[in-house]
This record gives sequence, C-alpha cells and structure tokens, in this order.
Amino acid sequence: MIFNKSNNGSQELREVTGNYFANNKFEKVTGEIAAATDELVNIISQEVYSEIEGYYTSNSEDSAKKELVRKVQRPIAIFGTLRMYQKNDVSHEDSGRKIKISADNEKLPWEWQLDRDDAQHLEDYYKAVDVLIRALNVSSIEAWKNSRSYKMSQLLLIKSGEDFDSYFPIEKSERTYMLLVPFIKEAQIQYVKKAYGPLNWEELLQEKVEAETEKHFAACKATALLAMSLAMRRLQVKVIPAGVIRTYVAESGAMNSEPASYEDIKLLSQWMNDDAMTWLDEMKKERDGGVVTYQILPNNDPANKFCRL
Repeated sequence: MIFNKSNNGSQELREVTGNYFANNKFEKVTGEIAAATDELVNIISQEVYSEIEGYYTSNSEDSAKKELVRKVQRPIAIFGTLRMYQKNDVSHEDSGRKIKISADNEKLPWEWQLDRDDAQHLEDYYKAVDVLIRALNVSSIEAWKNSRSYKMSQLLLIKSGEDFDSYFPIEKSERTYMLLVPFIKEAQIQYVKKAYGPLNWEELLQEKVEAETEKHFAACKATALLAMSLAMRRLQVKVIPAGVIRTYVAESGAMNSEPASYEDIKLLSQWMNDDAMTWLDEMKKERDGGVVTYQILPNNDPANKFCRL
C-alpha cells in the first residue's frame, strides 16, 4: 500500500485530498484504499504501480520520483475516501441500519446534494488519473512504455488523449482515451484502413500531428467519430466525461450529473457515424489528389421532415 508508511496514513490522506480529517482512524478506510488501488492498477498495470510504490517505501529523495508518488496517491485517496463516505451515510449495527446525527448542530444533506458531491469527487478522481497518465507518458519508467495499453496506443492513428481532443472533445482526458483505445483500433481496422487501402498506409500511420496533412486529419477525424459512436453504444455512459453528451444533446431541466437517455445516446451515436462516413470520403479525395469541397451549410431539403441548424 502506498499510504501509512510511518503510521500517519490519515495525515497523508489529508494532504492529498485536502478534505479528509487527519484525526480519523486510518484503519477505517484501509479496505477502501486497497479497493481504489486495485482500480488504479487496472489502468496503469501492476508493474508500474509496484515500481512507484517502491519509490515510496524506499524514501527516495529524487524530486521526479516523489512527484510520481503523489500523482499515484491522489486518485487512490480521492476514490477510496469517496467510497468510505458513501458507506458511512448509514451505519450498520446488530439491531439494523442507523443514522446517527446531532440534532442541534447537524442536518442531513438532501439527496441531490449527495449526488452532486459524488459527481464532484468522481470528476476529481478522473482528472487525477489524467494527470498521472500524462506524467507517465513523459517519464522514464520502462514498465509503462512496455505496458500493453501504451504499446497498443502507439500503433494507432491517434496516440494520446491530447491528440484525440484535436478531433473530438473529450476534455483532453487520458483516462477516457485509454478506455477508447479498443474502439479506436476497431474503427481503424474495420473502416479507416479498408477505406484508405493498404498502399502507403504505414506512411499515414507514422505521420506526425505537428506536420499533419489533410488526408491524415480526415482519417483521424473519421477514426475519432467512429470510436466515440461505438463507445456510446457499448460503454456505460458514466465512464464518459461529464458534458461530452450534454454538449451535443441538451435536455431541458436535466442535471449534468444525470445520465443521458437511451434515445439521446442512440441519436448522438448515429450522428457521429454519419459524420465519420463524410470524413472517410474526404480522406479518399485527399489521398487521390482530388479537390475537397466542404459543405458549410446543412442541406435542408424541403422534402425532409426535419432541418439541421
């Protein structure tokens, strides 16, 4: 465990989260910290976690290593304490479940307040994981460079969350990008590579974003849209950053923390798929040296039963 090395786990949690009481007993949250550690290990791999945990236990004075330790501690602490808070809303005793509260000094929060607090903690957790992954990408940790997720990402047209954000807004979330890697690979193999053809595919694959051609941009745009379309239909909506769906499909009176409806997801997924097909055509035109014409205004045919603005 990357906490409580000198029996000051509660103080460490306080320093990392900023809202945990340092006088709390660390033993009360130990199980949740262990569960949160397992969640993070699934993202960064056991080898990477073990190496950084070694920095912690060995009291490394290297500033870069100490910074990595903190970046690993933060998401674990946020997620672990959130799970403890959720379980502590109701105490469990032999005589049943109880709510203990001082009527003079305290009041129970409303359900919407609990939901909003949970959502805020989860957003903080996701952002902390993003920060950690960005740090690992520029670190010298070979275990991360040799991890399956990292190696797979380097074989894709879109190699990072920051690059993905250039083609589809995911708030530059590296965590979301890692979730999308299987869908990016599927979209690349099933649609984009077949549409582009095997000729010069490797050249397109190795093209740098800094010196991007229009055919590479079109290929990446189609890949991102197809990957998101697939993910919307197959992943749980809550794993996608808050605002991604609501940015495109606004629902009157809905809170940002509420999941989008099935109809919202289905509609947005179809829009993305249709837009991706348009970008595949643009990619083929650029590949063949054709003139690309961009449709600035939507084609609102009078025969349609709808219009797009």
